[in-house]
Amino acid sequence: MTPALLDDLVRAAASEVLAVRGLDPAALPADAGVERPRNPAHGEYATSVALRTAGRIGVEPRELAGWLAEALIRMPEVAGAEVAGPGFLNLRMTPDGRSALVAEVLAEGEDYGLDGASLVEAAADLLVVAAPEGLVEAVGADAARYALACGRVIDVALLRRRTADNPVFRIRYAHARAASLIRNAADLGIGLGTDLRPLAHPREAELVCAIGHFPAVVRSGEPHRVARYLEALTGAFFDVQDVCPVLPVGDADVTDLHRARLALVVAVRQVLANGLGLLGVSAPDRI
Repeated sequence: MTPALLDDLVRAAASEVLAVRGLDPAALPADAGVERPRNPAHGEYATSVALRTAGRIGVEPRELAGWLAEALIRMPEVAGAEVAGPGFLNLRMTPDGRSALVAEVLAEGEDYGLDGASLVEAAADLLVVAAPEGLVEAVGADAARYALACGRVIDVALLRRRTADNPVFRIRYAHARAASLIRNAADLGIGLGTDLRPLAHPREAELVCAIGHFPAVVRSGEPHRVARYLEALTGAFFDVQDVCPVLPVGDADVTDLHRARLALVVAVRQVLANGLGLLGVSAPDRI
């Protein structure tokens, strides 16, 4: 489930909650304000809809958030709903909800998340037009385009390095690493899993959540947000790789867990490719 679909689900649940209690659903804002919380430990998503609605209907925000939590927890996509602060609601998705999001990425492929892509592409191209003289020659087209897009002070020496502290190298390496895992899985005859319920590690849940945030970043139309998003997605991907191996070790049997992890890798590779493409940066399968 993408954040956009979750936003629709939360708003629909809130509308029903108000109607059942004889309150006016028209008091709800146009969206539920679903976003990723700053601290992942607080949940995969958070909504401010109760906080933004309560004053209009004469109800305490935390009370309204509690009513909404009771309604959401009954839904198959929601594993947890916890009231926080003055009236926020922190949400955790079920494995079925995560499976649906990854399935969406796999189904849409090169089109996933690209509503608003033309704005990002046009803005990135304008940045290149105004590039400092000699930058492309000094670091190469890919590194130059990324450096201009991300909006940081340009460090030519850093951009030349093939090391993890060079963000564009690290992102492109993550794409190549994902492509390598996919090739190796094919050599072993491992197919894609369609059921992601075996993915139980918290880092895997965080990675799925990061994938789902891509469309909202693209809709911003801002190249620097896409660049910073790709850095965060790359970090989440490597965090998972450190503790959740995709391929069986030695003579171990292939399990549904391996197939589910492979599907997640395919989704990550696709989003990295889509994001780099928006910035005009190549996404190599080998590096």
